[in-house]
Amino acid sequence: MRCRQATRMISESHERSLDIQEKVGLKVHLVTCPHCRRFQRNCETLSEMMKQFRDAENHL
Repeated sequence: MRCRQATRMISESHERSLDIQEKVGLKVHLVTCPHCRRFQRNCETLSEMMKQFRDAENHL
């Protein structure tokens, strides 16, 4: 798997469940690619920040 495919799957994983083949391929890639691991962490952080923002807006 190339980084372009991995980053697309990381992004898609926030919108849908990846199938088993996608999950395994992505995990193998992430073991060897520090750039995509960083991208995944950044996406998770951004997703969490957006959830917190949504929750804060709902409390107003």
